[in-house]
Amino acid sequence: MPASENSYETLLALIQKLEKENQFLKQNQTSLDDHQTKINDLLQFTQFSIDTISDSIFWLDENGRYVFVNNAACRNFGYKKEELLSMVMFEVDPLFSKEIWDVHWNEILEKKTFTIETINKRKDGTPVPIEVTVNLVEYDGKKYNCAIVRDITERKRSESKLKQATLRLEELNATKDKFFSIIAHDLKGPLGSHREFTKNLSENISQLTEEERNLNFQILNESSEKLYSLMENLLHWASTQNGIINFKPVKIQVFELIQKTVDLLYLSIQKKQIQILNLVPKSLHIYADSFMIETIFRNLITNAIKYSNSNQTIEIGYQILNGTTTQLSHQFFVKDEGVGMSDNQIHSLFRLDKKYSTPGTAQETGTGLGLILCKDFVEKHGGKIWVDSKYNHGTTFYIELGHITI
Repeated sequence: MPASENSYETLLALIQKLEKENQFLKQNQTSLDDHQTKINDLLQFTQFSIDTISDSIFWLDENGRYVFVNNAACRNFGYKKEELLSMVMFEVDPLFSKEIWDVHWNEILEKKTFTIETINKRKDGTPVPIEVTVNLVEYDGKKYNCAIVRDITERKRSESKLKQATLRLEELNATKDKFFSIIAHDLKGPLGSHREFTKNLSENISQLTEEERNLNFQILNESSEKLYSLMENLLHWASTQNGIINFKPVKIQVFELIQKTVDLLYLSIQKKQIQILNLVPKSLHIYADSFMIETIFRNLITNAIKYSNSNQTIEIGYQILNGTTTQLSHQFFVKDEGVGMSDNQIHSLFRLDKKYSTPGTAQETGTGLGLILCKDFVEKHGGKIWVDSKYNHGTTFYIELGHITI
């Protein structure tokens, strides 16, 4: 075979070999391109996922500097990405300092992952309660804290509402316990005594003189009045707890309302020879719930009589606070010269969980329920009630009814 033909066949074989290698390279390149496309798609998908989730993601180095933040972090905290990446976490978390961060970083190195709650500040200064899931990650030979941050404002609100509901439930339980205590003891005792007294009176009335009968009838009348007052307070108080009593403000002449209350307590006043001074101006009219105001004064005056000694004076007074022609803040007081109270006794007033009642100067009994009812009714008027007392130096109850339009 001529040399030229041999060279031609050799060259042809070489070309064919090169074509096969080129085809193989093309296939490999296509495969590499497809693989790179898939990688790019996956990276884009991952980045999209990181940037669109609602939780903030921060990468922090050992010095607490942000090295990566997702879009949610910028959106949730009000910063641009460039701003956050130029900051350290102490500028966002007011509870952290450099010293605390150093301790925190050592804890990250030790535990690797854990969850904490703290508070961060938005760019506008608004505090945000957050839950942070800490994760120790290592990348390119360096260690980082990959922190996933969740806004727990709603959770904290729910926890607060749950706490308030728990406190309300405790109050309701205390109310229930007080209710049963009154029925089981404070009401049962007086009713039992009243029944026993009427039984003995009916069995022996024929043997009593007219003077003795009159005295016993007077005792029976006073016992009935006390039982009625107790039942009335109990029913009113129970009604307030169930929301049955409606607030119905009307125009009231306070002097006459107080005087009517004093007249109803005439027997108790006469028995101790107590002087009642109604110092409220006769011209005073207020806009309030007549039934509630009468109940408040009846209980306070009854208490003043109960804890006064014979021949002492009780003053019922009034002063106007921060008044204008249309908006008046009314303050009343009921002042006695009686036995007074200790600090411990004062702190137990107006509380359902602390049953406070001591016998009066003539051994009159009570339940402490009247003052709780007064507090409820005063608060219905947007006001407040408080006491100033010193042991053996008398007591003054103050009532402020808030701003009431005449």
